Amino acid sequence: MKRLIMPLLMSALAGVTAIVNAEPISYLDINTSTGYSSNVSIDGIDIGNGNHYYGNQTATESFTVVTNMVGDSNTPMLGGNVQIANASSSDIDFVIGFYLPAEELDAGSYDWAGSISLALTGIDASLSSLLDTPVWSSGIGDVEMGTLLVDPFELAFDGLGSQATEEAISGMIDWNGDSGMLSVEFAFNLSAGDSVVFGTSLGFVPAPGAVSLLGLALLSGRRRRRSASPA
Repeated sequence: MKRLIMPLLMSALAGVTAIVNAEPISYLDINTSTGYSSNVSIDGIDIGNGNHYYGNQTATESFTVVTNMVGDSNTPMLGGNVQIANASSSDIDFVIGFYLPAEELDAGSYDWAGSISLALTGIDASLSSLLDTPVWSSGIGDVEMGTLLVDPFELAFDGLGSQATEEAISGMIDWNGDSGMLSVEFAFNLSAGDSVVFGTSLGFVPAPGAVSLLGLALLSGRRRRRSASPA
């Protein structure tokens, strides 16, 4: 999955060192089977306690992607939600990556934790993993941290309604202390006319705000799910 989206970041990553010394700027990659491809930089809005809010809406005739993330580059950690609506008459493959610059840390071993919640809404809706690719993967720099909802995965139902699931993961990483990009990536096929909300969290622990960011991801996902309707 990384080979699909990382080439779009090469020019942006050249300026990461300068970026993390100023206001943090995140990056959002969107690639679809319709041929759409974009890499968007998002300025962080300071919301206090070292946290920044990153919001974006990308809309085409075929789909809409709405991103609401909160991140702390110093910890580093992030949490929030991504809502995708497939407005077309055909299934669409999506590969979406969110990347947060991480400040330099002391070299050493770090515990980390991540989670995903998934809420699917529509009529005869389905969401499935792409071949040999997990629905959710995470990393920092060039180091993979973990995956969730691995292939083969499918969430589906008949008729009008919604279905949800969630998973969590934790582990330890030996980090060299360099700055890099904390990343979460989603890869999935979404059925025609339906919508999905991913709530997610990822970060080093223990860290202030870990529980609150996880709560933000889950709460935001539930709010979006209540208001979501088939596209």
